[in-house]
Amino acid sequence: MLNINPKPKRPERKRKHHISCYLDDKEYMAYRDKRSKTYYNQSEYIRKCVLDKKITVIPGIRDLILDLKRIGNNLNQLTHKVNLGEVTVLGDDLREINDDLSIVWKGLLKVIGKVR
Repeated sequence: MLNINPKPKRPERKRKHHISCYLDDKEYMAYRDKRSKTYYNQSEYIRKCVLDKKITVIPGIRDLILDLKRIGNNLNQLTHKVNLGEVTVLGDDLREINDDLSIVWKGLLKVIGKVR
């Protein structure tokens, strides 16, 4: 039978080699503890370790990233509603977003000060 809708081919991966390994409890806890202090996923973290790249841990940065994502999401939702004509007055919403951004900005400056 002729396949009318063939499955599209996936683009070829840049990284072709998959690895896996087993760790004992102590090794796994050390790995998990170190990686949890970064914002890297497992693959990114392992690549950086393998390539001897410096892994900088910035205390508090994870919370700031989450806050920025939340604020960005709120801003996108407001922009979408404005574009649809559902919202015409944004005073209080924009003030709230501006206040949130000010808080995150101050936190970011504080974290940067600790790193220097």
